[in-house]
Amino acid sequence: MITVKAPHHYWNEPDLLQKSGSLIAPYGKKAFIVAGQKALEAAGPAFLESLEQAGITRTIALFDGKVTAAEIEEYTTKAAAQPTDVVIGVGGGKALDLAKAIGGRLHLPVVTVPTIAATCASWAAVSILYDELGRFSGYLANEHSPALVLADTRVLAAAPKRYLASGIGDTIVKWYEIAVNLSDEPDGLDVQIATQTARLALDRLRRHALTAYETAGSGEVTPALTETVNDIIVLAGLAGTVQGLKPRAGIAHAIHNSLTFVPQTAGTLHGEKVAFGLLAQTVLEGRAEHEIGELAAWLHSLKLPVTLRELGITEVTPSIVSDIAQRVHLREETAQGLSFDVNESSLAEAIQQADQWGQRAQQEAVLAKS
Repeated sequence: MITVKAPHHYWNEPDLLQKSGSLIAPYGKKAFIVAGQKALEAAGPAFLESLEQAGITRTIALFDGKVTAAEIEEYTTKAAAQPTDVVIGVGGGKALDLAKAIGGRLHLPVVTVPTIAATCASWAAVSILYDELGRFSGYLANEHSPALVLADTRVLAAAPKRYLASGIGDTIVKWYEIAVNLSDEPDGLDVQIATQTARLALDRLRRHALTAYETAGSGEVTPALTETVNDIIVLAGLAGTVQGLKPRAGIAHAIHNSLTFVPQTAGTLHGEKVAFGLLAQTVLEGRAEHEIGELAAWLHSLKLPVTLRELGITEVTPSIVSDIAQRVHLREETAQGLSFDVNESSLAEAIQQADQWGQRAQQEAVLAKS
């Protein structure tokens, strides 16, 4: 069995939120909106005005925390107390993940309005859960992807470029993570579909990611920016939601999950931690040195963290590296299907070497400018 989860509709165009009400109205007229204050400001008054013009009443629940089990319970109770028939998430991954969880609990359609393109959360049929300290605590598999995704490229082009870089990093990771699960088993069609989709995203990003990154934050909607947003939301989202019966090993994300337990990394984004996790994964796989070096240089050119220091760990000790490696958890059946060993010792060595590759990429970038 293969499960493919996708929105009913995906929109990507500038000034889209000016007509968002007419697009949302078919899904419901009584909206429960989960959003941060900055996200609402980024969406602009035209978004709320469009809802009013379409006859959509709204309750706005401001959210600026972690997606915890307690927060899901609290906000679901708030939504249930209102005459709600559609849940709208506005903002980054956390607000969108909370909206998806609420919609799933109440069996209501969900509309996602990303104001940053830092992950594929607006498409993905999963919510990432944390504890009150921001440490990873698990995944909540939602029955459906959001019904509607409204990606206003004018809004996304104005967001700080760090967020776009994070989304690019999170998308680059997809092919590397999924490809290691390829096998000759006849029931592996889901992995093949996901791998080819992720490869398409990777190839496209190699062509236009840097160009998009250079103009990000300016508000200018360029062809490169538009296509990069498509890669981050559509292709990465689709690659992650094509699933079969057999679980996959997501090594870079497992390293990310471990890094959330290191307090010094609290100021880094999901895609930033995942990007460093990818660099460690390529070392773990035993990829060719030129390939690792090129990847490190590409990530560094996007200002993504390629060293532990850039993640906030100012004093790198064997103990810290060992702790990170120890907390990397893969399901036993997924680890057994890999062509290379994944254990605490090999992970610690890969993390150390990734840090060294990152330092080398930094030094080479400095020399290239001099």
